[in-house]
Amino acid sequence: MSHTFRLRFFILLILGLLQTLNIDAQETNANQGSNSGLKADKLKISGYAQIQYRYIQGNEPDSRFMIRRGRIKFTYEFNHVTLVVNPDFTERKFSLRDTYIEFREPWLNVFSVSLGVLSLPFGYEVKYSSSNRESPERAFINQTLFPGERDLGLCLNVKAPEKSAFNGLELDVAVLNGSANVTPEFDRNKDFLERLSFNRNFKNNNINLGLGLSNYHGGYTIGKVKDFIFEENMKRFQYSPDTADYYRIAKRNYTGADVQFSVNLGNAGKTTLRAEYCMGGQAGTANNSRSAEEIPAEDIYHRKFTGAYFYFVQDIGRLPLQLVAKYDWFDQNSVIAGKEIGVVGTNTNKGDIRYDTYGLGLTIHLNKHAKLTGYYEFVRNESTLLPGYETDLKDDRMTIRAQIKF
Repeated sequence: MSHTFRLRFFILLILGLLQTLNIDAQETNANQGSNSGLKADKLKISGYAQIQYRYIQGNEPDSRFMIRRGRIKFTYEFNHVTLVVNPDFTERKFSLRDTYIEFREPWLNVFSVSLGVLSLPFGYEVKYSSSNRESPERAFINQTLFPGERDLGLCLNVKAPEKSAFNGLELDVAVLNGSANVTPEFDRNKDFLERLSFNRNFKNNNINLGLGLSNYHGGYTIGKVKDFIFEENMKRFQYSPDTADYYRIAKRNYTGADVQFSVNLGNAGKTTLRAEYCMGGQAGTANNSRSAEEIPAEDIYHRKFTGAYFYFVQDIGRLPLQLVAKYDWFDQNSVIAGKEIGVVGTNTNKGDIRYDTYGLGLTIHLNKHAKLTGYYEFVRNESTLLPGYETDLKDDRMTIRAQIKF
């Protein structure tokens, strides 16, 4: 989708929103017999901007200032229907983020259906807002499996009433295009996602506990390229025996579990712990396991993977300071490791390497709208026999970010 098309689409959405507001205002005026104007409480405008400096080690270091995110969100609610339009502006591109219509049933207030560009309800970190997240970016596994963190489709949400015995329980079931990073659909296959979660406060809201189970199953059409299947007993990739059957499905099957716990310790500040584990099968190319945005032109490699992340977040007493420590790993091929990668005849490559990332950061909350974050990541890859990856690469990252939110 070209930038010009996206911009035109966004302008049409805004014009449609304004027209809807005008029609609604006219109906309200007609019913009330007065010129009361637009109902301001139906339209909410929010957003945030993140301006940052980033430095990445290497033989040719990457050093740049950039607009990481520049988002403005329009939310209009009327008669159990919500319209959301959320564009993202940076110096590199214009794109649409959450842009959907949500329908809520008015009788039990339990069910809702959303259609459009949706945040993927898999795990906790994928859907957790970038304006609130303590680390600059999501874990490497989530960046790889869910680039863009969104997809086009439909999602059914079932949420238990607050006054019921099941308060805190929530179920999401989604049907999605399955094309990564909100790119146009490139085959007729659909992906399915389910998440069951629980989140509730205890002890006068001083303790919060969250739990979740997620499942993703789908895939995409391979097309007229060959694909490799990994033979675990031989520790090597071999051509799939059904290679001659064009337009097979490269499967994406993931299962994950997550937990969040926070406790308010009064003068000592708030402590938060989060963890998530994910495993499954992913189809990628020789050099990476990133989910496909279009029909691949390269050979496909089917891999089993594992990955996880862990957060420790500590408010520093009553000071406007917050410390975060984070560790995540992503083993792109969990049945091979180290010096087994790069052995002649195994067809293994960079897409099989495991990465471990250790992050440490400090956030200063300047006021309720603005914050400044400094964050350093120690990135470690396993040593292999691949040229250039015999030892750990120098690719640590430093990020200094200013954010304002309204």
